[in-house]
Amino acid sequence: MPKPSLLIISLGELGTNLLESTARSGIFDRIIVASRSQTKAQERANNALIGAGIEGFSPKIEAISLDVADPDAFRQLKQLNPDYIFTAPSLLPWWKLDNSHAHLPFATFTALHLSLMARFRDLIAQADTGATWIGASFPDVINAVLNRTGFGPDCGIGNVQEPLPKIQAAVAQRLNCLPQDVQIHLVAQHAFEYFVLNADRADVLPPYLLQASVDGRDVSDIAHEMLTEPFPFPYDLHFNRVTASAGLMALRALTSDTPTPLHLPGIGKLIGGYPVLASRSGITLDLPDEWSLDQAVAVNEASLKWDGIEMVTPDGTIVFTEQTCEALFGLLGRKVDTLTIANAQEQAKALLSAL
Repeated sequence: MPKPSLLIISLGELGTNLLESTARSGIFDRIIVASRSQTKAQERANNALIGAGIEGFSPKIEAISLDVADPDAFRQLKQLNPDYIFTAPSLLPWWKLDNSHAHLPFATFTALHLSLMARFRDLIAQADTGATWIGASFPDVINAVLNRTGFGPDCGIGNVQEPLPKIQAAVAQRLNCLPQDVQIHLVAQHAFEYFVLNADRADVLPPYLLQASVDGRDVSDIAHEMLTEPFPFPYDLHFNRVTASAGLMALRALTSDTPTPLHLPGIGKLIGGYPVLASRSGITLDLPDEWSLDQAVAVNEASLKWDGIEMVTPDGTIVFTEQTCEALFGLLGRKVDTLTIANAQEQAKALLSAL
């Protein structure tokens, strides 16, 4: 059976790191790198080709110019006909914000992600290739908004998966076993990771569900304790490499014939991240018997406030908390209490001007 193809649209730091990882993975025979700039796409493709070749991998890596705003872009995408599409666009990535805005709620900048993801949604929906779409821009919320208003990503990658190695390593050290012997089920929303992987904030955590076991023995009490252990962590540009690892793990699972356990955020209309079984046949939730879906959803929705979001309504409207409203008023000089697909572009332009 031929190996599948991957299209990476938008070459920010995360997309570039994922390109480098997948080029060395052996998962794909063909990787297409798309950017508005043909030169940028070609340079990134060539860099991945050289690195992968040194390590003994030789996928076909194509560089193309693709402008999401071009009315005919969907025809180009349809002709490419990829099996998997990865997008992580942002008008201003979190790591580019200066320190004067670091204290503002994460949700303050949601329009900078949603405005572009809505454009990508329209393009991918119109192309109708049937590809599996991984949307990685604030997927815990953005993916739900897109799916509640029409076509949207199959899943995201990132925050719910990334704290697991810390938990596994700490439990393994306590029990003198291998980290991979520690089985974890975690329900958590985007904000959870920033408290677990931060030595200064780990004394208090957003809502979550956690179950851990070793050889059938429940060790959840130890896992809960390990969450708040100090863990100095550099949240800077290089963190994109960690998220790319989560992306690579997701792609391995999604291209496999056998269902693989892992954790994914942004699944359909669901807020937050969940334990799942993933394969080329699709994604199914893998909740322990003790947890109901309603319980898991409620936990993740309660966690939204920690990112500065009061709720996401069934029609895909993001309702900001009072703190986020105050932050937006300070930046824009006017009252803003919601974000929708309809006003995302206007709000994003205002934010860019203010920043």
